Amino acid sequence: MVRELTDNYNRVTECLSAKDTMERELEGRMADYTRVREQLSFYKAFAAQSLNNMSLTAWGGKFYFFSSDKLNWTNSRDVCVSKGADLVTITSESEQDFLVSNVNETHWIGLSDLDTEGHWVWVNNQTLNETGVQFWHKREYEPREPDNWKQEDHSGENCASLGNWDGYLNKWFDQSCKEQKKFICEKN
Repeated sequence: MVRELTDNYNRVTECLSAKDTMERELEGRMADYTRVREQLSFYKAFAAQSLNNMSLTAWGGKFYFFSSDKLNWTNSRDVCVSKGADLVTITSESEQDFLVSNVNETHWIGLSDLDTEGHWVWVNNQTLNETGVQFWHKREYEPREPDNWKQEDHSGENCASLGNWDGYLNKWFDQSCKEQKKFICEKN
């Protein structure tokens, strides 16, 4: 009798454990479904707008908008936010490589030191140390980026771009936020 009760107890415990596992699995799948549904809805809304000035590309579970219009950094960010996105935050070498492969001239990214000179922060408030990647251009025999050059804009260079006017598209440069550039938005 004791053995039978013990066996029944063990079977019930196994069933409850399996039920808990299935519930966690279902919760994960529901979260995935919700995320995909939101992305699809966002994509449909974007496609429904006649936005000839931006192209939409999906990569790594995110959507990226590549503008064809040129705006200053602040206005670029405003456009991204109006689309439910923000200027791109680069968090890996593979993301950097993907972005570089999709541009043929300099673009604004979501990195600035507007609040404190020399303290570079992404638009999502992450620091460079938190994202763990940096792709600043390093010149031989010249100051390295970021160099906060003030010849054209006395307030300095407080916004970051992917690439510069000289065609170095695979590195970051600090630039005057007033410059007109294309830009990259990102939607998670």
